[in-house]
Amino acid sequence: FTAFTALPSQIGQRQSMFQLNVLLLTLLTVAFAAGMPSKASKASNSFSWRHRRFFGLRGGSTKTAAGGHLLDGELTTMVEARTLDDGTVFPVTLSQTLQQTVGGDAAASGCSGKNAADWVKLNRDHLVNDLLPKHGAIVLRGFDVPDPDAFSEVVRSLDLEEQPYIGGNAVRTVVADRVFTSNESPPSERIPFHHEMAQVPRFPTRVMFYCQIPSKEGGETPIVRSDEVCDILRKEFPELYERFKKEGVRYVRVAPMEDDPSSALGRGWKSTFGTEDRETAEVEMKKDEFEWEWRDNNELLTKSKKLSAVRTVDGKEVFFNQVIAAYSGWNDSRNVASRAVVFGETGDHLPEEQMKEFIERINSVAVSFEWKQGDVLIIDNRQVMHSRAPFVKPRRVLASLAR
Repeated sequence: FTAFTALPSQIGQRQSMFQLNVLLLTLLTVAFAAGMPSKASKASNSFSWRHRRFFGLRGGSTKTAAGGHLLDGELTTMVEARTLDDGTVFPVTLSQTLQQTVGGDAAASGCSGKNAADWVKLNRDHLVNDLLPKHGAIVLRGFDVPDPDAFSEVVRSLDLEEQPYIGGNAVRTVVADRVFTSNESPPSERIPFHHEMAQVPRFPTRVMFYCQIPSKEGGETPIVRSDEVCDILRKEFPELYERFKKEGVRYVRVAPMEDDPSSALGRGWKSTFGTEDRETAEVEMKKDEFEWEWRDNNELLTKSKKLSAVRTVDGKEVFFNQVIAAYSGWNDSRNVASRAVVFGETGDHLPEEQMKEFIERINSVAVSFEWKQGDVLIIDNRQVMHSRAPFVKPRRVLASLAR
């Protein structure tokens, strides 16, 4: 209303109050219309409500996460969940208030204590085979998952093959069976969007996160649908899309001998390949068809074979790679991000202006919810990218990888 009351002095004495009232009425009408749901959104809301009522779901919220995502000094806010064009909620949240199994009629005997893992085991097939491929990400909220051992039980209840963290870049510490710390880089560092271990041929198809201690500020794990990202790339950056699809990419990284926790990609080559000697590391690199060069101070430069940047998952094209993370995040005393990923055939560096615009568009369709203690996030790593916002300590989010 401050802007409205200033209008008469701005439009001059000749402007009549009648015209001002017409303007106000028009603005209010437009604002009211903007707040009304379209037929498509009504249908989506109806879909979401039916599934929330049966599954105990929450989704489609437009509340923005407190942390947002920093890009070139600007804060990009993200919604906590979205309802996609086909009515799919991303991510889908299953709450403790659930009174039935997800896929059938059997009663669930509560969700406290060890029953969290029991409930997951009871509903495993529908969670893994139906909900996860459809929604791309599932949040389990309100279950009693007090510590890493309880999260380990949940992971084992999913009955998925364990994926060893061989070839990954991040420093991690094992804390329980099949459970380790997420990237241990400094909290001031933003970790850009990526598919887990997409820079190596053997990658996990599912990633599980667990929040043991949420940060009081920041520390969200933003996620984005990679099929949406690929649609944006194809429609808005067609030349870039064609090059990624035709050439693929190669990743270039210099690793220290020992772990460097000051860097988001500071995992040393000893822990990367699980060995103390160069010969064994070379055997592992040959398996994944790396090119390599031993450097001074026992540092190791690796160059991956050509890897696809655009793949097809369940009939949809996805932007499956580590391109965004490498291009905007692989910076430390040994690496320069802009040279960390190149086109697979020509070896050309990626175009700076197009990549900046592309990353901004990716942020515009991402979601980012505030972690709560005990939350478990299950991601289909084939079709969803994740990242990490900067945070204020303490924060402890653990991870597990599977196939």
